[in-house]
Formats: sequence, structure tokens, C-alpha cells
Amino acid sequence: MCDFNQILSEKLASLDVSDFGFADISGISVPFGESFPNAVSFALKLSDAAIDSIGAEPTASYFHHYRTVNAYIDMVALRVGMLIESLGYRYMPVAGSQSIPANEEPYSGLISHKTVARLAGLGSIGKSALFLSRKYGPRVRLGTVLTNMPLTTATPQDNTDICGDCDLCVRACPAMALKGNVWHDGTARGDIIDARACSEYMKSHFQHIGRGAVCGICIKVCRFGGRI
Repeated sequence: MCDFNQILSEKLASLDVSDFGFADISGISVPFGESFPNAVSFALKLSDAAIDSIGAEPTASYFHHYRTVNAYIDMVALRVGMLIESLGYRYMPVAGSQSIPANEEPYSGLISHKTVARLAGLGSIGKSALFLSRKYGPRVRLGTVLTNMPLTTATPQDNTDICGDCDLCVRACPAMALKGNVWHDGTARGDIIDARACSEYMKSHFQHIGRGAVCGICIKVCRFGGRI
């Protein structure tokens, strides 16, 4: 019998991802109705220099780095998915950065990368609504591949009050979009962040940098950045 975890682990390692894991997502429905009980989650670490270049606003260098990493995430998801399909199973790659306007929840994608990454044991979610990698804090971008391939899946990391009394991100957010609440399993995104306020602030203030698509201030100020 094939050890699918080992096969996928070797492929992910060959693609130089920073961290990866396997998640049971049987409790999460996908919009197109197909049953995918498992998922591959992976993280790519962002450049510390690119993030540290952010000041009161993002930089052109950070925007370019953000786009480049997203493109690589999509390539990794495709390569992993093609391997899954070659072994006789189905897959659906989730775009590295994509909002679906028809979704009931605004500014959301096919499935939450952060939710899948937490289920895969890669980390937790902070007051910033950012994913906090167990290795790199918020300085990562996430990728996801949904599949019906049988996999041995991880135990999610306990998220109990990981931020403590720290509110650096809340105070630094120029859009005042962060509410300072602690995330727990089942917490609605709207209880942590006003996604509309975040998006509209970027569009109105950072059009001259990446057409208002990035900010990154909360990532830069987080005390977990590269120091977990």
C-alpha cells in the first residue's frame, strides 16, 4: 500500500516550501458540493527584509514580493495536485490570493487557508486575524490543495489566548479594522476583523502601491514574526 503522506511530503520538500501538513476538513463544505475530506496545507516564508521595509504604508518591494510568492503558491498547488491525480485521486487547488464576489461572506475565497493550516497543525490565528505559523509567526503566505486522497492528518494546535495581552497589531492598524478579540474555534471572522474596513482603507490610501491590494503593517509589528 502506498504511503501517500510520504509521497506528498517528498514532493513538497522538493518544491522548497517552508512548512506543510495534512488536515482533516471533512467538517468543512466547499461551494461546488464535491466531497474532499482531506487537504494539503503548506506555507512559504516571506522575506524579512521585504516586510521590515514597510513603514506607515507598504512598499513597492513588498507588493512585488507578495505577488511573486502568491504566483509560486499557485504553482506548488498545481504540481502537488497533478501528483495526486496521477495516483488516481481528485484534487482542487485553492488560489493563493483570491476573493470570490458571489460568496455569502465578503472578501473570502474558496476555503479559508488559515482554517486549513490550523487543522493541519501548522499554527494558530491571532488577534490580527493573521495565521501565526509555529515557525515564522505571521510572516508566511499559505497554500491549500483539497483532495479525496486518504491521508494521515494532524491534530490542530491549541489556540488558547496565544496573543495574551499583546495588542500591537490592533493599535498599529491604520484602518482600525482589528477588534482586539481572541480567536477560538468557531469564532466568526467578523468578531476579529472588519474585512471591509481593511479592504477599503487599502484601496483609498495605497492605490499608488499595488493598486491598493496590500498593506502588511500588522505583519510587520507582530511580536511573533520569526521569533516563535
